[in-house]
Amino acid sequence: MVAIIRRGEDYIRSLREGNHPIVYYDGKVVDDIVDHPAFRIPVRTTASYYDLHWDPVKREKLRHYSPELGEEISISFMIPRSKKDLRRMAEGLVTIYDSYRGFFGRSPDYLNMWSAVFAAHHEYFSKHFGPRYGENAIEIYKRHAKNDLFFTHAIVAPMYDRSKPPSQWTDPYIWAGVVKETPEGVIVRGAAMISTSAAYAEWLWYLPNIRRDTDPRYAIFFAIPTNTKGVKIIARRSFAPRDGYSEFEYPISSRYEESDGLLIFDDVLVPWENIIFYKKPEEIENFMWHEVRLRAWFNWHFVIQHYSRLKFLAGLAIAIAQASGIDGFINVQEKIGEILIYLALNEAALYGSIELAEELPNIVRPNAQIAISASHFNMKALPRANEILRLISAGASMPIPSSIKDFENPEERAYIEKYLAMKGIDAVERVKLFNLLWDVIGSEVGMRYEQYDRFSRGDPTIRWAQTYTEVYRSKHEELKKIVRDILDQMPNPRQ
Repeated sequence: MVAIIRRGEDYIRSLREGNHPIVYYDGKVVDDIVDHPAFRIPVRTTASYYDLHWDPVKREKLRHYSPELGEEISISFMIPRSKKDLRRMAEGLVTIYDSYRGFFGRSPDYLNMWSAVFAAHHEYFSKHFGPRYGENAIEIYKRHAKNDLFFTHAIVAPMYDRSKPPSQWTDPYIWAGVVKETPEGVIVRGAAMISTSAAYAEWLWYLPNIRRDTDPRYAIFFAIPTNTKGVKIIARRSFAPRDGYSEFEYPISSRYEESDGLLIFDDVLVPWENIIFYKKPEEIENFMWHEVRLRAWFNWHFVIQHYSRLKFLAGLAIAIAQASGIDGFINVQEKIGEILIYLALNEAALYGSIELAEELPNIVRPNAQIAISASHFNMKALPRANEILRLISAGASMPIPSSIKDFENPEERAYIEKYLAMKGIDAVERVKLFNLLWDVIGSEVGMRYEQYDRFSRGDPTIRWAQTYTEVYRSKHEELKKIVRDILDQMPNPRQ
C-alpha cells in the first residue's frame, strides 16, 4: 500500500523552498519563516502533526486507505461512507487533539476535512454553478490529499464599519471581492481577518461570510497556494515566551502558540480551476445550512477540539485542588463537577452526533443539530471552565518564582522549597503546576485562546439565537405538537 503522508521534515523543507506567503512582521518582510522567533513554535508544532502519523503506536488511528485516491492518506482526508467510518475519523481526530491538549485548533487536519467535504458534494457545485466547479472541488481535494498540504482559511471581513455592508463602504474592496474576470481567472482585491496559521500554511481556502453582503462581487470561494503573487499576511505580535524563558515557565505558549494575521489579496489572479462557488450569494444558506451543511462539519470539529481541551482542564482543576488540600470543600467540588459535566456533555455530543448521523449517498455527516448546538454551547462553557480555574486557585496562582533560574540559586531555593511546597507536592512540582495554570488562564496565549473560544464561530448571541432560528427550525412543529397534544386533551369551558 502506497502512503503519501508526509513527515514533519517534509513540511519544513516545503516552507524553506518558499511555499508560504509574503509575511510582514515588525515592519519587515520575514526572510526565514521556519526559524523566525514569531513562527518557529507553530511551525514545529505543525511538523509534529505530520510526525504523529508515523508514530508506531498512533499511526493506525491516523491513516486511512482512500478508495477515491487508491492510496493511504491521513484520516482527516476521509470521506466517511458509514457511521463506522465517521467514528473512526472522530477517534483519529481525538488522538490528534489529545496530543495538543485541545489547543492548536488550526492544525492541518481542520481544512483537510473541508476539502474532503467539498469533494463529496461536487454534484452540488456542478448543479448550482456549473460542471467545472464540481470538477474543481474534486481536483483540489486530490491535490490537497495527494501532497498532504497544509491549508488554512479566511472568512471574516475587516471590521471597518459594521453599520453598513461592505459594498457601501468608502472603498468596497476593503473586503475581498472580484475586480474583473480574465480568460485565466478572476482578479481578487481586498482583505480578510482572521487568518490563523496563514504565515506558515502552504495553501488557503477563502470562503467569505457573504451573509453580511449579497453583492455578487464577494460571492467567491476558492483555494490557492499562499505563495501566489499578491497574497500577503500582516501577522499579529507573537505571544511566544520571551527570550530566556522556556517550557518550564510557559508550557502551553512554548508548544501551542499559533499565529493570526490579516490576509491581503493585492490584485491576486485566481485561476478558474481553483474556484468552487461563484456569483450566487443566494446559495450561501444552502451551502452552510442545508445541502453541504458546512456548519455541521466545522462545529463537529470544534466539539472534538473542546472535548480534548476539557479533559485537560478537568485534570488541571483536580490536580490543583488535590495539591492544595481543597478538594474536600463542597464549593470546590461543585466547581470541578461543573467542568466534568461540560466534559461529559461534549463526549455525549461527539458520539451522539455519530450515532444519529445523516447517511447520505455521497457522505455520512455528523448530526448537525447535536454538533452545532454543542459547539455553540462551548462558546460559553470553555471560558467558564477557565473562570473556575481562576476561582479555585485564587491568589495561589500569583506568587510563583520568575523562572527556573530561581531554583539554581541555593539560598533562594531553600526558601522556595520551604514556603512554596504544598500539602500534596513539593515546591518544584507546585511551581510547574502553577506555571501551567497561569499559561492557561493568565498569559497572552491563554487569553488569546479564551477570546478565540468565545468568538471563533461568530457572536455567541447570534449563534445561540440561531439554534432556534436555524438549527432546530425543522423541529419547531414537532416540538410544539408535544404541547398541542396536551392542550387538546384539556377541557374547554362550557359556552
